[in-house]
Amino acid sequence: MQAPVRLLFALKPKVPAGVLAATAVSTVVFAATPFLVKGVAVDQHVDVATVGVISTAQLGGFMLTSWGAGRFLRPRRRVMVVAVLVGLLANAASGLAPWFSLLVTVRFLSGISLGLISWIAWAEVFGNDEKVGDVAVIGPLVGTISAPLIAILIDASGVDLLFYVLAGLHLIPLAFIRKTRLDAAARPRQPRHRPTRAAAAILVCLGVTTLGGSAVFVFAAVIGQDNVGLSALAVSFVFSANALAGVPSARYRGQRPLPGLWMTLTGAMAVLVTNIQEPIVFWLALPIWGFSFWMGIPGVYSLLAQRSQYPEERAGDAQAIMAAGRMLGPLLGGAMFAWSVPALGLTAGGLMISAGLTMVYIEWRIHPWVFGGLVRS
Repeated sequence: MQAPVRLLFALKPKVPAGVLAATAVSTVVFAATPFLVKGVAVDQHVDVATVGVISTAQLGGFMLTSWGAGRFLRPRRRVMVVAVLVGLLANAASGLAPWFSLLVTVRFLSGISLGLISWIAWAEVFGNDEKVGDVAVIGPLVGTISAPLIAILIDASGVDLLFYVLAGLHLIPLAFIRKTRLDAAARPRQPRHRPTRAAAAILVCLGVTTLGGSAVFVFAAVIGQDNVGLSALAVSFVFSANALAGVPSARYRGQRPLPGLWMTLTGAMAVLVTNIQEPIVFWLALPIWGFSFWMGIPGVYSLLAQRSQYPEERAGDAQAIMAAGRMLGPLLGGAMFAWSVPALGLTAGGLMISAGLTMVYIEWRIHPWVFGGLVRS
């Protein structure tokens, strides 16, 4: 699983190696979640819909950390070291946890680690379109390679060994962090400011988008196996295709007008995955979802920065609100999955489409905030 990290460095990014390595490892942890659902349900003797709580707990820690880190911490090297060590211990403890309730608790600690790493990474690049691409590409690049490996590992040895492997992966960024220099740490601390109304609306849209997306995505592996009829390995290849499709769109360094339309397309794919349960649709919809998501998200971040008086403050806010959506999504998804998979897709996809169209309206009708005043057309 070190291959994604080596490949990422081969792209000659402009972001410190320690940041990229830590972000790559945290991406593998996130990528493992959909594949853990069925395995944990079997090992812990709980319903599939209930297992979504482990994702909620992890994202709860992620959300609280993303929200509080920028207010109480500085993005320093020692903070990243602590974050990586917490992730190592949390994943090792997950493999040892004898009860589902204990597993939920340690996944919350894993979320704290993930939140710190994500906050540092995005604080380092937020507002810089070229560097944003370096961080954004990590998700699809790492996900492409890790998804089949995760599925094979779970199928061969169960979820406990996967947790131990995830713990061991945290040793990789420790080798790079010692020489990491963070530009964000040198920036003077400024008093916090409330977001503009346009920025606040974009943040809400990000939360709604990730709420709907995670409600479907965390159960997509189960849908692919139980409803569509694919094997676990085949589903893992679809997830790899989802991630691979996002590599060119995340790496794209040009302008990204109307990112809300791309986010709207992700909502449409969520509807297709859950309502047309045919292998060909599953194989096509998830890659389109991946391409659209990574084409849209960096553009939404740029839109948020342009509509903010203090864009550097909105980096943590964006991560926190998206984590809040991802945290609540599995709860919504679990409740609706047990009732009706098609209704889950219509509800979640409808939320995503509405949020995307709202962002299109904001870009068209509300002009950027520059030099303390609104630019008038």
